[in-house]
Amino acid sequence: MQKTVIYRYLGTNGIIDSPVHLEDVYYIRLYDLVADNKKILVNGDTKVKSITIPEEDLENWKEIPEGQEWLYNYNYFSNNLKR
Repeated sequence: MQKTVIYRYLGTNGIIDSPVHLEDVYYIRLYDLVADNKKILVNGDTKVKSITIPEEDLENWKEIPEGQEWLYNYNYFSNNLKR
């Protein structure tokens, strides 16, 4: 999985997303995630090849081989069942 840090700046007339970090300027850190070849990114039922997400959601995204979503969903739900 390729991870690129993106900084989101709020201007008076719009938003700018950039990989460039500006000192002393308020920003929100995002991650641009891109799945490797023959893999997909999953978060619960959401499956994508690429996505831009807030930093706090990074640990929720996993990269798995295409066609094995059922295995991820089984492991995800079996590990989160309340006993």
